[in-house]
Amino acid sequence: MQLGTELVLFSSTTIVIISAIVGIYLFKIWYRQKTRLITDLPLVFTLMALSQAFQNVIVVLQNAGLIDDSLVFLRIRSLIIACSIIPLFGAVIQIWLPKIQRYHTRILASVSAYWAVIAIFGPTSAFIMTLTIPLILISGIMMMVTFIVTWKTGRLKEIRSGVVVFTIPFAMASQILRVPLLGTSLFYLPDLLLVMTLLFMPFAFVNTGVRKKPLDAIAPDNTGQIELAVEY
Repeated sequence: MQLGTELVLFSSTTIVIISAIVGIYLFKIWYRQKTRLITDLPLVFTLMALSQAFQNVIVVLQNAGLIDDSLVFLRIRSLIIACSIIPLFGAVIQIWLPKIQRYHTRILASVSAYWAVIAIFGPTSAFIMTLTIPLILISGIMMMVTFIVTWKTGRLKEIRSGVVVFTIPFAMASQILRVPLLGTSLFYLPDLLLVMTLLFMPFAFVNTGVRKKPLDAIAPDNTGQIELAVEY
């Protein structure tokens, strides 16, 4: 096995371990809540971390020569990524569009169907990435803008919004740069960015010292700011 392959294998294995640990830890935080909702942010970030673990298992198996680096497994990885992006997208529309909550299920079903069709029937890897990466960008940017607002206004004190704002760009960059940099000397950069994301993520939810309450109870008044309506 070549040195480059060994380094990629080591990097991907490290991501699997760290992602699994962080995912389990965040799940415990969510599970210990008195009120648990599928839109709770600890659960959303749990799914993101575990998704990273599972998709990197495929990378490890490919670099170990146990499975082929084929379009089939790219499709599988794309579907696994959807398991983290769609819950994030759901949290975003809960926060930004509370007045059309009756349509949220339809919106998520449409996004899920779109992603599944692209991932399963896309003819090439470039085609699949071109049509799914925009959803990653949109969800990430909207989530970052949301937490910038809560950070600057001092709302949603149950979460350290500044930490979330800091980690989201690294998470987005790790997803977008992974394939383009895979065959270059900077192949490790997406994994490094992802490690930074995973290591900082738990600090957004731990020991805030503030009692949990629904977001709609701390939503801004009619001042043109974002109306928040997700229970956390």
